[in-house]
Amino acid sequence: MEELFNKKSKNRVLKAVNNEMSYQKLTAAELHQFVQHWNYDDGLEPFNWIVKQKHLDKGSALCLYWMLQPDYFCRFKNEDEIKEDINYESYLLIKKIEKRYVSGYYQDENFSFDPKEEFLDEHSNTKCIPSEMLQKSSGTVFERQDIEFAFLRKPNEKELKTINTKIADAIKIIQISKADFLYDEPENAIKAIIESVEYWKEKDLGKIKIKNLSYLWMDCVHKKHNWDWIIWDWETGNNIGITNTTKELTCLSDTIINHTIDGFQESSIMYDLYKDLAGVNNFYDLKRDPYSGIGLLFSTDHLKFRA
Repeated sequence: MEELFNKKSKNRVLKAVNNEMSYQKLTAAELHQFVQHWNYDDGLEPFNWIVKQKHLDKGSALCLYWMLQPDYFCRFKNEDEIKEDINYESYLLIKKIEKRYVSGYYQDENFSFDPKEEFLDEHSNTKCIPSEMLQKSSGTVFERQDIEFAFLRKPNEKELKTINTKIADAIKIIQISKADFLYDEPENAIKAIIESVEYWKEKDLGKIKIKNLSYLWMDCVHKKHNWDWIIWDWETGNNIGITNTTKELTCLSDTIINHTIDGFQESSIMYDLYKDLAGVNNFYDLKRDPYSGIGLLFSTDHLKFRA
């Protein structure tokens, strides 16, 4: 299966899932993984096109069929009742797959899928489902692959030195407009960062590396809330950030100042987020959550941590 689905394929599926490239460009193997990775709460628009493709593998079609939970509709007496259900769009897609699958529209059988492995047991109501859709398809089992290349790790010695250098530079930036500033209490430092951002807005920065104020902001969270310095490693690079003790939430260095120096967010949001992170382990602990939607706070509970 490696020759059909390599590292490049994983990247392509991830981009398609994140709407960074068209799912219409995916190969049959990539479509099989796309079906398993798509967030179905985001709608079914891709699949109205996908199910029409003759190169869609029979196992992929069967997998998609069961991802749509066809047995849910066996509870209804007739289609008129189904039309009133909120999931009617799914039902229409299910019927399209059924018709094509049973008629032999999908010819390729490279990827095996077995509904009994995940979706069926002795209590399942399948009276409305054609017998062909209950059987394992031919081919090789191609389970859901890990397409996320990112992981979290501790900073190495060189990266820790970089962090400290950038914090020292941030202090010097603040001292340009606030000569008596000393980095003692985190809360005072947060306020000083905000004042510095306001001072430098619409000014010629010259050689001022204003984004380094992010490192001082993160160091305040590190000291006040015991968040750890972290490296969010990607296949093509890495990002320095801070993460809570459970590694479920992460703030990255290239966001907090980027979002405020250009006026995208009020600079006061730096203080709001700093205060709201007290005792927070996941998004559910937040009293409100405007932060993830604007890219200041990221969920990392799905990422592996490598000490």
